[in-house]
Amino acid sequence: MEDKGLGTLHIWLVSIFEQTPVDGASSTRFLCLAEELLKKGHKVTFIASTFKHNTKTERFTETTKKVISDDYEVHYIKSQPYEGNISAARLRSHWRYAKDLISYLPNLSPPDVVHVAFPPISIGYMLSKWCNIKGIPMVLDIIDPWPDLFLKVIPHRFRPLSKLLISPLKSRLRNTLKRSSGVTAISNEYITWSSKYWGVSNKECFYPAVDFSEVRNKIDLLKSSLPKKEDFRIIYAGSFASSYDIECILNAAEIIDNSDNPNIRFRLAGSGPKEKMIIEFAEKCGNIDYLGRLSKEDLLKEYIQADAGLIQHVKGATQSVTYKLFDLLSCGLSVINSLDSEMKDIILENNVGFYHESGNAHELARIILVLSSDPILREEQRQNALDLTAREGDSANVYGRLAHFLEKTQESFGVAD
Repeated sequence: MEDKGLGTLHIWLVSIFEQTPVDGASSTRFLCLAEELLKKGHKVTFIASTFKHNTKTERFTETTKKVISDDYEVHYIKSQPYEGNISAARLRSHWRYAKDLISYLPNLSPPDVVHVAFPPISIGYMLSKWCNIKGIPMVLDIIDPWPDLFLKVIPHRFRPLSKLLISPLKSRLRNTLKRSSGVTAISNEYITWSSKYWGVSNKECFYPAVDFSEVRNKIDLLKSSLPKKEDFRIIYAGSFASSYDIECILNAAEIIDNSDNPNIRFRLAGSGPKEKMIIEFAEKCGNIDYLGRLSKEDLLKEYIQADAGLIQHVKGATQSVTYKLFDLLSCGLSVINSLDSEMKDIILENNVGFYHESGNAHELARIILVLSSDPILREEQRQNALDLTAREGDSANVYGRLAHFLEKTQESFGVAD
């Protein structure tokens, strides 16, 4: 066991959206953080949900405890299912979960520090009250800017009313931040955003990261078994939901299909409401391959044979730095991104890809044509991508620093300035 640093702590990780040990995932934020904490000799209790948000399925039908090791257990609190990502049913489910979570906490041994993913607002709000009463430091980890993002998806004519309706959520966020001993986030942009509500002094950004050595080792094992390709491949892997600009990808594919570049192929992997649209486009555009939902290994094979990866969001999307960024960069892919956010700055400043305005299919097509015709630029961006991942996107580095942040927050809790 590695050096315990500041001594053995019991740390709660609370998230209803993260992947968990029963989901077959390995390199998501809280799983990697748990691994780093365990390496440091700490005890980890991961508090999750029976409902799996990304697939809208139930892991368990009742509250369930899973013991992973002597120092690591996961508690799945019963949660009400819902369908819509933006819906009253989802908000009700989160509020009910928060209340049931507080009722369940006496079953657990008390923590030294709590790290809770945000959103949902209700869980952070009620847990911060509980921690405040118990005298336990809580760190809020900001993944999305709730409730502000609600305003982005509500039609303009309803905005005045919606601002009134979400004002109680803003009040809860402000109170949650006031009671927090620290704030972490997946981007500096979100750290700045949180300061609009309450300026917590103990704060730091930790980008969504990948296990870089694991990715490179798997690539070395797989690449020799893959057939040689003759085409230039663009990969999009992710959701086909309304907030993702699938239309722009398809329109760019059609523009290129009508040009003199027959060797450029668009590979689309994932699932969601826009699947039918993709299938219909694939029937008329000979350069689109619809792959459906892929296993982790099959997706890595696609990344190995791709030349560039797409991160495409609709105009007004509130995401800042997405999990997809270092997924693509760790495989040496150039990234073509439409989010006008901190991720745009990271990509351009490090020369690992391109930015284009959301919905501009002609600009997306132009970028792809430039990249496909310039192998020197591709190689330069490939090396830059690997170097950037090693510096800023390797989970051992990122989540090792996050583990240290939690240690220091606990150590300084209650100490007068």
